[in-house]
Amino acid sequence: MPPRRRANPDLTGKAPVWADQDPNMHLPDPVAATARTFLRAMLTGDRDLLQRSALPDPRLNSLIPAQPPLATIAPMLAVIERMPLHGSALAGDRWLVQAALNGMVHLLVVQKQTAGEARVDARYLLSFGTPDDDRTRVARSFYRAMLLGDLAALRELSFDPRGVELLAESAPPHGEHAQLEHIAATMSLIELGLGEAFTVPNAVQFVSARHVEMGIVVLSGLTPNGEIPFLLRQRDGAWRVIPFHFIQGAALARSAAGAP
Repeated sequence: MPPRRRANPDLTGKAPVWADQDPNMHLPDPVAATARTFLRAMLTGDRDLLQRSALPDPRLNSLIPAQPPLATIAPMLAVIERMPLHGSALAGDRWLVQAALNGMVHLLVVQKQTAGEARVDARYLLSFGTPDDDRTRVARSFYRAMLLGDLAALRELSFDPRGVELLAESAPPHGEHAQLEHIAATMSLIELGLGEAFTVPNAVQFVSARHVEMGIVVLSGLTPNGEIPFLLRQRDGAWRVIPFHFIQGAALARSAAGAP
């Protein structure tokens, strides 16, 4: 292992150092069954089945194609039933499910519930492709700056830039920039509500009234290796990312790699 490495929280080959996730964990049966049911409902255009397999959201029907491709439904249904599912545990009794279907890897977040049931949290799917607002634009730009090792951008986008040098210790080769920029551009982002859990180094925290009182908004980005929380607060009228947890994670990565 090289003495130093970038503490990328995601798709560059390293999961968040605070996540401790195994992408090939055995999925609980209700989680796997719900993921298959949800995909089947989307494929067939079954709105009732979609509503039963997902957490309530008035936008769910927008996931149904206007005219399902009837000629391909039967073979695709067979694929859904037999395809392997991989995943990892997330904060708050939730699971990230990865399903390889039709040449693409689909990411689903499934919430375990009481009585052995589970439901898909479709917010990431629903947010995909929607225009960024000021907050998601800043979170996405901060993430892009981390992936590219862009120290100037990290300083500009941080609520308090002290220590962000740790996030940009080694920039990736120029040939990787296009892929990394695509990763940042396509990451789904949602806003977490009161009581929702998010993972930080060595802990799970929850969105609380204290966050609201301080004007802190918690966004969560989804990658194949898990969720990445972004805490944002306004400074001089503009949203900025509070970088503390990322710096803490980078410090842990340096320590694990034996760097001074």
